Amino acid sequence: MKSSDSVPYYEYHARRLADADLVTRTPGELLPFLQELTPGDRILDLGCGSGFDLNFIRKAGMDAVGLEGADARLAISSDLNPGATILKKNFLFYTPAEGEWDGVWANRSLHHFSPEATQRVVASLFRGLKRNGVLGAVVYEGEAGFEDREGDLAGPSRWLQPWREKAISSMIEQSGFVIKKVGRQPANPGMGHALPSLLILARKI
Repeated sequence: MKSSDSVPYYEYHARRLADADLVTRTPGELLPFLQELTPGDRILDLGCGSGFDLNFIRKAGMDAVGLEGADARLAISSDLNPGATILKKNFLFYTPAEGEWDGVWANRSLHHFSPEATQRVVASLFRGLKRNGVLGAVVYEGEAGFEDREGDLAGPSRWLQPWREKAISSMIEQSGFVIKKVGRQPANPGMGHALPSLLILARKI
């Protein structure tokens, strides 16, 4: 399965996922990332989904831009973030301008790619960050990748590629970043997260 094939899944499940986010989403995961930044910084929310993190980032005083590949989720995010810029792009093919961003937030978006494709995306993000720019990423923790349908056999699937801490830290470092912090969260099925997650904060030195 190709990594880009996860986009139809998010088109199909856009409203269900937004309704779940409305009940469960908090800014807690974002706080370590935001603490590395200064109000007014230019931030990219890579795979902004329903737009809740984008909304939290903007409320923290950042100049935040979303990027989303699924039209239905982009529309929901735009409704939640009036006036915000949200780019329509499959981020597997996104190429930022050099030094365009002070920070990039990738909350459960990078684990939709094969390890090789993820490394290409992270290298592109390194180029797009300013010196001392911050990358914050949340990915599922685990081993082999798999197709996920969340019990809906009639709908499209998404690709999930969990990571071990050593493997993703090494890959990010090979792209030129310095790892600043790695945290863990347990699985939380009530929030739609059947697997535990890793939070990685890295800086472009």
